[in-house]
Amino acid sequence: MPRPHLRLNSLIFLLVAVMVILSLGLALWLFTAQLDEALEQSQARRVTDLAQTLADEPGVRAALLERRRQPADATGDAALQLRIDGLRQRLGVDFMVVMDDRSTRLTHPEPSRIGHHFRGGDEGRALAGEVYHSRAEGTLGTSIRGFAPVRDDQGRVIGAVAVGVTLESLGALLADNRRDVMVGVLLLMVVGALGARWLARYIKRVLLGLEPYQITRLVEERQAMLASVHEGILAVDREARITLANPTARQLLVGAGLRPPPLGEAVADYLPHSGLPEVLAGDGEKLDRELDLNGQVVLANRLPIHHRGQVIGAIATFRDKSEVNALAEQLTGVSRYAEALRATTHEFKNQRHVMLGLAQMGDLDSLRGYLGELVDHHVTPGTALVSGIEDPVLAGFLLGKRSEARERDLHLEVLLESSLPTPAESASAHTLVTVLGNLLENAFDAVEGRDERCVTLTLSWDEDLLGVHVQDTGGGIAPRVRERLFEPGVSTKGARRGLGLGAVRERVEACGGSLVVYSEAGRGTLFEVELPYPVVSQRGEGDA
Repeated sequence: MPRPHLRLNSLIFLLVAVMVILSLGLALWLFTAQLDEALEQSQARRVTDLAQTLADEPGVRAALLERRRQPADATGDAALQLRIDGLRQRLGVDFMVVMDDRSTRLTHPEPSRIGHHFRGGDEGRALAGEVYHSRAEGTLGTSIRGFAPVRDDQGRVIGAVAVGVTLESLGALLADNRRDVMVGVLLLMVVGALGARWLARYIKRVLLGLEPYQITRLVEERQAMLASVHEGILAVDREARITLANPTARQLLVGAGLRPPPLGEAVADYLPHSGLPEVLAGDGEKLDRELDLNGQVVLANRLPIHHRGQVIGAIATFRDKSEVNALAEQLTGVSRYAEALRATTHEFKNQRHVMLGLAQMGDLDSLRGYLGELVDHHVTPGTALVSGIEDPVLAGFLLGKRSEARERDLHLEVLLESSLPTPAESASAHTLVTVLGNLLENAFDAVEGRDERCVTLTLSWDEDLLGVHVQDTGGGIAPRVRERLFEPGVSTKGARRGLGLGAVRERVEACGGSLVVYSEAGRGTLFEVELPYPVVSQRGEGDA
């Protein structure tokens, strides 16, 4: 049974709330301790100052001098007691005691204590002439006391004054202050708990309501998917800094001689021609474009990343063009082979009907003549068509297009101004098949339905340069269409068309060739293409 997970918002709330409460509790304890100490210090200074002030009173000095002339068992001065007690009440202290040099009280809050020895044992320093404060236990309980000596005119100590407040009265004052602090701390705890609740909900909303274990699973799935994708993926943020590169992208980039893509680095510094900054600048998506990675050509798609109506980054996916070319070769070969078979099958069906009819009629002479015509008009021209072309891929392609033209009731004329050797690289054949396939397909469409349905293909090779001319007798291209002819999606044939010529131009420009179009309304169209076409070197006569 899986262990239940604590929800993220509950976990954040508990964590933040506990931290706030613990922090405020510790602060309350420290503040209370400091408050106790500060209050005691302030009261100590206060009672010491009051003791000094009272010791300087002439009435106190006169009472003590009078006490020295009286016997030891004499009672205190009632007038002094009354005045000191009234002063004590007004000043808010617990006792103000005047004592003689023998520590005998002359005043006390409790009149019955007058005439008795001062209790506490901490008055000796005052009778020795020192001003100080102390804490001691007396008749009123433990108190904070301030002492000051009383001197006569000659400066001799004749007694002392003790002013104090009990800890019990200080406790009441501390309780009032502590209550205010407690109320404030509790309010802060409530505010902290509410803030923790809000923070938990906000974080949960930012995380799209996902729990930590769900986020972990999504990250693991994302890493697995990125690692399994056969295409390279490179992503940047809105500042065009690299944020993501999957293993395939790293492999392709390192294979092209580049260092592994560093996360956080500007993509313009790492890969100047990536095109991602232009996508971020608003150029829009760029699909199926060739990209040169340090000499290695890849086929790339670059798209902006949108979030809530804003562009927050861009992503590029790319794949080695050689793999795409290999796949295209297979698809092209199968497609052309199927077209050739379909056209040949259709043509052979008609021929079989003719032969069957002649055989049933018993007209053997006519049957022999018809078979001879088939050999002269079909087999021999097909053999002549490919006799000057050494590359089997191109030869088979042209035979297939010838059959397709015959089926569509078109005339395809192929002129070879020179023999065409086998290319040194298979990529040259792939490029040539792609270019010819799109140009001939457009030419077939242009002449279909016309009175004169003729398409002429001229091939010439000289010093590693191949010239291709495709001319048709169609209706031509309007000037407004010709200006945008090679843009993806521009076509006069309806939706989902207009991609072939764009691919032709990309292929031609990628291999360093040139493409020119001439067209006039009502007079047909001519495409002139020049392509680099290095061939397999021929061994000289002296070679073994």
